[in-house]
Amino acid sequence: MRVNVLSMIICSCFMLLGSLGHAQDDLVLPDFIAKEDVVDVDCKCLEKEVKYSKAEQKYIDILWEESMLYLRGLAEALTKNPEEGGCRQSDVAVFETLGGVKRMCIMDRRDMQLLVKQIYQILYNQEAAKKCFAARKEVDWLYSPGGKLEEQSPVAKWMKRTTFEEFFDTKVTNDSVKAYGKVLTDNFYDIVTGEQVVTPPNFPYDVSARSLPNLWASVGWFPMYAEDSERNKRNFMEVRGGYAYGEILGHWGLLRIDEIGGHKVGAEVGMTVQMVNSLYPYHNHSISEMYYTMTTPACPDQFKTFAARDINKQVKTVGQTEDEWIVEFDAGMQNEFRQWSSGSNTKNNLVYFYENTIHAFDVDGSCVEDPEKMALVSVWARSDAHEIFNDYGGTRLCECADKPNTPAVRGKKVRCQLNKLSY
Repeated sequence: MRVNVLSMIICSCFMLLGSLGHAQDDLVLPDFIAKEDVVDVDCKCLEKEVKYSKAEQKYIDILWEESMLYLRGLAEALTKNPEEGGCRQSDVAVFETLGGVKRMCIMDRRDMQLLVKQIYQILYNQEAAKKCFAARKEVDWLYSPGGKLEEQSPVAKWMKRTTFEEFFDTKVTNDSVKAYGKVLTDNFYDIVTGEQVVTPPNFPYDVSARSLPNLWASVGWFPMYAEDSERNKRNFMEVRGGYAYGEILGHWGLLRIDEIGGHKVGAEVGMTVQMVNSLYPYHNHSISEMYYTMTTPACPDQFKTFAARDINKQVKTVGQTEDEWIVEFDAGMQNEFRQWSSGSNTKNNLVYFYENTIHAFDVDGSCVEDPEKMALVSVWARSDAHEIFNDYGGTRLCECADKPNTPAVRGKKVRCQLNKLSY
């Protein structure tokens, strides 16, 4: 007997929701959130509500439910005490590595409290929030990874987004970037569904592509560095072709809320993929940001993070303009490798970057049997995207101080431009 695939997906979604206790009455608010601030609040959308036919609504409902599971999982992870760490209603995050690894209770940060609060406001007011939710099929810069991930998702097949393969073939001119993009495209399914992808233990349940297949296939991915630009003169080809992100909640995502409860929504939540054998270059931005590592490393030091706050004593101001502070630090110091933090999905799995923190990710592939099938997969979030300078164009890649407009490399002096922030 033939079974309708869409019906199976819908049934499995509701079974998952039931098993996870997704009903509003089982939500437990952190103490720093007053229940009266999350119950019966209005949502103001960034755009007009999109109406769908009855047939289309089935796909939207699947995508919405998986999105809510992802958001709830993140909110609960951030506000759960790890087995060791000494925090109250908070996970522990690495926030600086230059001069020694420094950690903090992430929920001590007001911006993260507001991010979690906004997620709970959405969870408690799903009917109102859902009016701001759309597939965004018409957006021509959001892409599908294609391949098996799309083939196994009825939602992704309904969307018919332009695929990574088409994007790299038609919109990318650099041959090296095209080659790295092909590796990312051909192996994306294995990268996000392989057994090496394990949700961090602070999450209440799995939020990977294995459990939320429609979300990961349909969120709308963007290889943000692949096309030629002035900024990419400071980038590496491996990252330009081997990095992509998807946004669920935020100004560029599926759920686009301008205000909730009368307050601007700055929360952005999504996921990122960075191929192995790549250095995401030293960079900075005005917006605060966090990542949870979802990949089990193949060797102890495979995933390394660098972070230097703008107030770090080793970050020297060498000039300024009306809008920027120009700073330098020496990445060629003795024992430079000690200025990085090694992480995994279970240890140092959460990193948080204050505004204007200079940071980078180095992903080794030498200890991987099949490096093309592995990447650093992360849950990602930003907290105050509604503030000026906090869109993606505000990401500044650093440069080699001795060779301006070339990528900054480990072992050399690094120069960065930091935004002058106003409060």
